[in-house]
Amino acid sequence: MSRRIRVEEIGFYHIINRGVERRDIFLNDDDRDHFIKIIDESAETYSFIMHSFCLMDNHYHFLIEISSKNLSLLMRQINSKYSVYFNKKYKRVGPLWQGRFKSWFVYDESYLFSLIKYIELNPVKARVTHKVGDFKYASSFFLKKRGEVSKVQCLNLNMLTNLDKSAGLLGGTESIINEKDEKSISDVFQARFKKSKAGIIRLKNQALSNYVLLNCDIKIRNKNIIKAISDGYMQSELANYLGVSNVLISKVVKQERVKISLFKKLQDKGLFWSYSKEISYEQLGEKALCEALLKYAEFDDLVISFKLFGLKNMKQVWMEKMVDDKRFIRLNLFIGRFFLSMDIESNYFEDMKSARAEKLRLLAG
Repeated sequence: MSRRIRVEEIGFYHIINRGVERRDIFLNDDDRDHFIKIIDESAETYSFIMHSFCLMDNHYHFLIEISSKNLSLLMRQINSKYSVYFNKKYKRVGPLWQGRFKSWFVYDESYLFSLIKYIELNPVKARVTHKVGDFKYASSFFLKKRGEVSKVQCLNLNMLTNLDKSAGLLGGTESIINEKDEKSISDVFQARFKKSKAGIIRLKNQALSNYVLLNCDIKIRNKNIIKAISDGYMQSELANYLGVSNVLISKVVKQERVKISLFKKLQDKGLFWSYSKEISYEQLGEKALCEALLKYAEFDDLVISFKLFGLKNMKQVWMEKMVDDKRFIRLNLFIGRFFLSMDIESNYFEDMKSARAEKLRLLAG
């Protein structure tokens, strides 16, 4: 008998998955940290927001919000990547998960807030901790530790904050949803899904030929590859369409993910002060990002940037935006010597500044 078709709609979902035979899927903190890393990588590709989560020993709970109809794709990436990691680390074979992940569409606000409290109370119910907010692999921990940066970059604490203010989420010890309620809610969702004959919905509102993937600049192609994947296309579909290997598509996705990660690091530090706080990496543009990285990135991120964007591009931005700026003379000296292998002294930048000023004066005249 074929398995039931999963229907996807834009909105909020409660996600659960367990280890096969209810075995532990997280054996230590390193496993949980790696799982969180996979979540963030997937969020960068599929653009979802995590509102609440809890990573227990043998199962996990998510409350996520999707803006595209790609739930199956993003969960497949999370679960399959972690399975590969876990089996390789612990030298095991076979399936890690009990089956397909379970998902329930959150249909009203009252259930939404009840669900958050239910997820955050999981460690209390399992007697791992005594109060909500004490388990460091649940989202309420980061609500309680307000001065501490969440490990989950895609986590949005606004809902938890509102619930804590209105209903006292932190410090709670009793669930407001019992097992009977859980089954009732599950039945509502199952009935709702059975009524639909739409099948698995993916965005795919346009054919791949409309994404500008062929006969174009490689930067445009790569950005459109990411857009197509976010809209529901699989990497294998893009590889077949472009006539390239899956490895190449995977490499493009990884590189674009690192670029977005570097962008978010600087954005979180408020370094794009002259732009809207809501600006995306695509809106900012690669050139502006390279400039910000040259000026403000930490050393390790600067090394990654030169590998990612290429020596030629980084040098071009450096020459255009920094060499004649006296605020960055020491930094320019370091970049020139270390990254560009230039045999220069600080007066190099003073001479360049004077030459540029003279050129501008002649052009103005």
